[in-house]
Amino acid sequence: MNIFTLFKEMESLQTQLSSVFREFGQGKFPKIAFLPGVSPRHFPMVNIGENDEKLFVECLAPGIDISSLKITVTNEILTISGEKPESKIPEEKYHRCERAAGKFTRTVELPMQIDREKVSAEYKNGILTIILPKAESAKPKSIEVKVS
Repeated sequence: MNIFTLFKEMESLQTQLSSVFREFGQGKFPKIAFLPGVSPRHFPMVNIGENDEKLFVECLAPGIDISSLKITVTNEILTISGEKPESKIPEEKYHRCERAAGKFTRTVELPMQIDREKVSAEYKNGILTIILPKAESAKPKSIEVKVS
């Protein structure tokens, strides 16, 4: 079993648990932002859009260590991994701790084949933008209709 399949199964279990919690009036099952070394789905949060030529992936990723950032594309799978540094506040001094830190991995299934050789990425103001040009076979093709 590969790691991607494991996370899909964990996500399915979490959905089922949320359903049980709702049935008993307890609201939603709490979502996990980070697991040691990996993140099942919530970091970084992503928006995915497209035009005729490209897919655009915008990732909300403030505070990440850019030198740890790794982006890979295999077939129709985009993987983003890296690390958010620990807070400089000593653990025993916390009153509240909501900012997660540690290593993360986010895997996103893309809706089509892309041209891996032309992928680009930029990180600015906490937003990671990845531009994935579509493979020629995935681009819309205009068909001329002949009148007889």
